[in-house]
Amino acid sequence: MNYNPEWWQKFYTGTWQHIQPFLHTPGQTRKEADFIEDVLDLKPPAGILDVPCGEGRITIELACRGYKMNGVDLNKNFLKIAEKNADKQGLNITWRQGDMRKIPWKNEFDAVICMGASFGYLNEKGNLEFIKAVSRSLRNKGFFLLDTPVAETLYPKFESRGRFKIAGFTVVVNRFFDHKTGRNEEDFAFIQKGKQTKYHSSIRIYTYREVVDLLRQSGFGHFKAYGSLSGDLFQFGARRLLITARRV
Repeated sequence: MNYNPEWWQKFYTGTWQHIQPFLHTPGQTRKEADFIEDVLDLKPPAGILDVPCGEGRITIELACRGYKMNGVDLNKNFLKIAEKNADKQGLNITWRQGDMRKIPWKNEFDAVICMGASFGYLNEKGNLEFIKAVSRSLRNKGFFLLDTPVAETLYPKFESRGRFKIAGFTVVVNRFFDHKTGRNEEDFAFIQKGKQTKYHSSIRIYTYREVVDLLRQSGFGHFKAYGSLSGDLFQFGARRLLITARRV
């Protein structure tokens, strides 16, 4: 299967941008923010970078708690929504449109978060470049929190076909794991009022050990891995991998 290295540009500026704001309730966002505060052991006004930040739901929640927040995303429409919602609440957040591999800050943040399964979109080189950019942006002994699917979470319950309804759309997904590339290929059909749009996604699915290897290559150590927002330790079959690492 041919991998389109820029699939996300079409995917996230198409139908998905109308669906993403409906994926999480305010209560779920607060629970994620609680988890971030607990595992990173940070106190306001610590500086945190959220990348990619999407429409800013977690960025804004943490800013409301007193953290100095910065958000980076490639999608300018998401950033417009984020800025509008932050302004309504009188929050001073720095928003920047840009590539996650090219984080411009150096030794700036106490922590960087990458939530919502937003890792693995790039090729092997690009994924490593992102983690190295995160490392450069952190202060000495700063923390990185990565929320990502891995082989141990995805494949014990892998389903080749899915169907669900959200935001007025019926979404049909056909999945295929390419063992040669280690990528999960997904064909999406979004159906609304008899009209259908189609998109493709391609995500590199690492193992836990491979994720740790990438982090070590980028100057991180002191790893802690969780399998849920409740703080359960990560194990085979967990719903997700939430791993913290410290810049050493």
